[in-house]
Amino acid sequence: MIKTVSKTNQIKDKLKMDGKVSYLDKPEHFNAIIEMNDEMEDVRRDYHVKDRRSQNSASHVILTA
Repeated sequence: MIKTVSKTNQIKDKLKMDGKVSYLDKPEHFNAIIEMNDEMEDVRRDYHVKDRRSQNSASHVILTA
């Protein structure tokens, strides 16, 4: 019989007992999350543009020995 070992619940319980768990359910938390998501969207878009330009540039390079 296969037994799955997971310590996730033990870790979560220990963190709660140590007072290291906090809930992000206040309006300022929501606003910070929304702002972070917007910034990450800009970063992803910038990365895709740079990646496309890099691939396009690489396709025009001719390697010679």
